[in-house]
Amino acid sequence: MSQRGVPVLVAFLLFLVSACFSIAFGEGCGAKGDWKDIYILPTNPNADTNIKISLSASKTHVQPGETITFTIEADRDCYVTIMDMGTSGRIVRLWPNQYSQGENLVKAHTPRRFPSEADRFQYKIGGPSGVERIIAYATSQPGKILSESEFQTMQNTPFKQFVGGAKDLSTAFTRETDSLTSNIKWGSAQVNICIGSGESFPSSPDAGGVGVVYLLAVGAPTGKLKYCNRDAQRFADVMKSKLGVKEANLRLILGSEATYAGFAHGLEWLAATTKPEDSAIIYFSGHGSSIPDQPPLDEEDGRDEAFVLYPGQSKDYRAAIRDKIIMVDDDFNVKLKKIPARKKVIVADCCHSGTIHKTLGSGDEELVCKYMPFRDPDTGQEIERIGAKAAPTNYGNDNEAILAACLDNQSSFEVAGRQAGLFTDCLIEAINKGADNLEKAFEMAKAMTEKAVGGLGRQSQGGSVKQTPHLTDPHGYVKLFKFSR
Repeated sequence: MSQRGVPVLVAFLLFLVSACFSIAFGEGCGAKGDWKDIYILPTNPNADTNIKISLSASKTHVQPGETITFTIEADRDCYVTIMDMGTSGRIVRLWPNQYSQGENLVKAHTPRRFPSEADRFQYKIGGPSGVERIIAYATSQPGKILSESEFQTMQNTPFKQFVGGAKDLSTAFTRETDSLTSNIKWGSAQVNICIGSGESFPSSPDAGGVGVVYLLAVGAPTGKLKYCNRDAQRFADVMKSKLGVKEANLRLILGSEATYAGFAHGLEWLAATTKPEDSAIIYFSGHGSSIPDQPPLDEEDGRDEAFVLYPGQSKDYRAAIRDKIIMVDDDFNVKLKKIPARKKVIVADCCHSGTIHKTLGSGDEELVCKYMPFRDPDTGQEIERIGAKAAPTNYGNDNEAILAACLDNQSSFEVAGRQAGLFTDCLIEAINKGADNLEKAFEMAKAMTEKAVGGLGRQSQGGSVKQTPHLTDPHGYVKLFKFSR
């Protein structure tokens, strides 16, 4: 029973990966490998019938006894089923359950939290340690794909169990989706949770501080972007004045030096210079992009994200990779893992959706989208922009804190009147206005960014312009970076 006097789910756990990663997160998952690359359900490859559904968890690293919530958002009205594949081998249907009264409708573009404050149950984590995979699928009509006959009642819980294991679930799901008529739309998403062993997750020796801070700041003004160099320089200046970063611990890579080789050398400098007790901040201002998933094929949505580097010509994506115009997230991740500093923070003022050809407004209010599309070499057409993903862009290996300028299905902007990237300008303003730490500065910058974009009142591609900065901070690193007054 929970403190509210209602039933709780004790999460069922199954070791899904053969290796036991013990360095960073205990016995179940950690830094020696990516514990997020096993996906149970297929995604819908048909753009005409796909429901874009995002699934997020209130925590990505939890201990037995803690409660957790999940949030779902979709691009259209749909009926949602949520399942938990844990380390005990059982697949439990979390929603709908006996308290949902048959109601599993999620309204379009309206985040729905499970459980909500009104629900008469909680999700509570139980041991042992390992990887918990929360799976969700959405259909345009109720009762489609998996039927009630494929679930059995569990004793003393409000939940039902899928009859079979992961392979059975994947087989049944594929069989049923293949037989759906064209008028039924569907989509799937997954979020993975690291369950601890009951002890605190190990942290670096200087858990109460950040040690020596090193900064790599990159400004890559490609395409129509004009102020990336200024963004990187201003960010470096405020880190020196407010965070105390020493000149010797700073590398600026600007303009024509912000090539693939220049960025790679900067990351190599961090790898050669930092120690485990140090901190590394990597700042990037420039265009982002999205291309078809490259080996290793590890993206649920079939897309890799990329930083666009100088000279940043828009061409077909294979040529962009070959000519080192872009650094794909998988490549960046490999380089990032070589950096010894345990506390890494990535500040990314770019985006992975939108179109470089769209310039909104004019004069001081002109907005330039920080996205560069690439062509499909087989069709000659620009690669279609990505929609909402099941999780924010993962630039690293789940150890890093990421301050992203916008959500994956949005665009970030450079504003002529500010002579800056909007998110960067707001973040620097928040620090200079007295934010105590980087977490508080982000919260202030997020509010300022959303207000600034909304105030412009521009229209893009038939909908209101939105830019919602997003923070991913699984270990709570960001608040440790404290600013001087």
